[in-house]
Amino acid sequence: MIDAALFDWDGTLLDSRSALLGAWHAATQEVLARRWPTNAQEEELVFTLPGSQLFPRVAGDAGAAERLRDGFQRAYETTGEQVRAFPGVADMLAELRGAGLRIGVITSKARQRYDLDARRIGLAERIDLAVCQEDTRAHKPDPAPVRYALEALGVAADRAVFAGDTPVDVAAGTGAGTPVIGVAWGAAGARPLLDAGASVVARDARELTQILLKRG
Repeated sequence: MIDAALFDWDGTLLDSRSALLGAWHAATQEVLARRWPTNAQEEELVFTLPGSQLFPRVAGDAGAAERLRDGFQRAYETTGEQVRAFPGVADMLAELRGAGLRIGVITSKARQRYDLDARRIGLAERIDLAVCQEDTRAHKPDPAPVRYALEALGVAADRAVFAGDTPVDVAAGTGAGTPVIGVAWGAAGARPLLDAGASVVARDARELTQILLKRG
């Protein structure tokens, strides 16, 4: 039996791929006079590392990193209009809350951008807690953000489940002691999630809802 369902944000509840890549392309072109990311390996970093790590890594020095961060935020104000909840997600959250489960989001995204997303897609009121980049020193795959969420919700690890779309999510959840459900519609696909230790992989939000309600 579980009391809480925890979710990754980008790639799990939120389809933000075009918005994020568009903001990176615009900001790097503006600040660095070059376009980044340019290949699949670099794109993977966008969906697995927080901006606090990526901005200095891509920019190369602290001053350029700060300008890149600011440019990215400006670009995301526009590209973020493209974000959408994945099909069935709003209904899933409503059904889980109706069944008495607490809902948490664990993201490496800055809170400013998370709040913008949540308002735009109308999910803010269906989420009890969001753990964002600023809330913990360590980020996924470190389990610290998951542990932070569990403590904030007052839920033991074995009374929660974490769902995510990358092996980074699986590592964070299992490291915190929660079972992890993979979602096949995000960045990684089913096989890498199972190989990383996900207990099961859901094909769509309806199937994920059914899995969670059986555990709840």
